[in-house]
Amino acid sequence: MEKEKRPFEGINRRDFVQRTGAAAVAFSVLSPATVRAAEANSKINLGVIGCGGRGKWITDLFQKHGGYNIAAAADYFQDRVDAFGEKFEVPESKRFTGLSCYKRLLDSGVDAIAIESPPYFHPEQAAAGVDAGVHVYLAKPIAVDVPGCQSIEESGAKATKNN
Repeated sequence: MEKEKRPFEGINRRDFVQRTGAAAVAFSVLSPATVRAAEANSKINLGVIGCGGRGKWITDLFQKHGGYNIAAAADYFQDRVDAFGEKFEVPESKRFTGLSCYKRLLDSGVDAIAIESPPYFHPEQAAAGVDAGVHVYLAKPIAVDVPGCQSIEESGAKATKNN
């Protein structure tokens, strides 16, 4: 019968203290932001595409959760994006309208997007978000047909590969 090997067998107290001391020094030399991966007070700049009822609802949840700055808004209708912008204090220069408004929102410097537009726009907008390198929060239904679902699946695979 073989002798069972213990996890710390072969390491003495001196080696243990030296190794853990080296690790502690390494963490004290690194900046706190590097150790924690981000500053404690940094916020994610979020852009919301679709400023109707669902867009307002999800944005309220993002604000309640904390950690998000509602940085930009996009909707086909001017009155919706303006009402949304007033409620969530989005600067007028970061309110976009029209069918391609999501492209201007992506160019505005957001870190993430929440897509709450009608579902037939989801595949195109999600693909654009992935191509822009931002995080994408996507409302359901993700698409209205099989090709749209396949496009979302491809965007997800691309995002996974890029991260």
